Amino acid sequence: MAIFISVLNLLVNLWLLIIVYRQAVRKQLPWFVSYIAWEVLAGLEAFITRLIDRRLHDALYWWVETIEIALIVAAVRESFLRLFRGFTKKPGFRWSVWIVIAGVVIYAGWMAIAAPPVQHNKLGIFEVDAEFLFRWAILAIAFFSTILGLLAGESPETREDAVIIGFGAASAGFLAYVISVSLWGSKYTFLTKFAPPVGYFVAAGWWIWVFSHPVAKFGFKELGMGPEDIAKAFRRSREFLGGLVKEK
Repeated sequence: MAIFISVLNLLVNLWLLIIVYRQAVRKQLPWFVSYIAWEVLAGLEAFITRLIDRRLHDALYWWVETIEIALIVAAVRESFLRLFRGFTKKPGFRWSVWIVIAGVVIYAGWMAIAAPPVQHNKLGIFEVDAEFLFRWAILAIAFFSTILGLLAGESPETREDAVIIGFGAASAGFLAYVISVSLWGSKYTFLTKFAPPVGYFVAAGWWIWVFSHPVAKFGFKELGMGPEDIAKAFRRSREFLGGLVKEK
């Protein structure tokens, strides 16, 4: 089953790499394209080393993962800054983002200390804990971006949104697995071990769908949405919710 998932993952990433290359995505989102290219290389490495020697695969796994994590962080940061280009100079906006991220990271840090995942490799212990933290941060960014986009009436099919939402889905799968192992050990791993690959395949499917279509729009600024427009959207939302409360 592990080899089947590796092959499927390799084919999906290769398909996605071809799409982003044809759509010239590298000009707008170079870090995301670099991440997909690395995933293809990592998939080839995993497939070959599994066939040659499982110990070789295990020895290389954490080093490959370290580069993957770094590329994910760069890709999410890249898309987030492009999506909210018109808002990043607003102090209130920056503080709101960091408060949300800090909240989930503090919670994730407590979980990592209170119920750490079981690993025997020291690099693995460090990396799983670190990935657990940054996956929560990515999930927070995806949630924040989605809510703000919905309030502003911005389409979730822009490329930056697709990148952030996709990584959010992949992070949710990873967190579901790690939390289940932390809480129940190996009791449900026969089922939860499929959560990370399923989460990533959901993300890859969304990326393939969005990037298959030429999109000229990048972020709120290019869509004509400025900070004032977002503020109006928030005010309308508050007024709507206030009306509902009064009716009750």
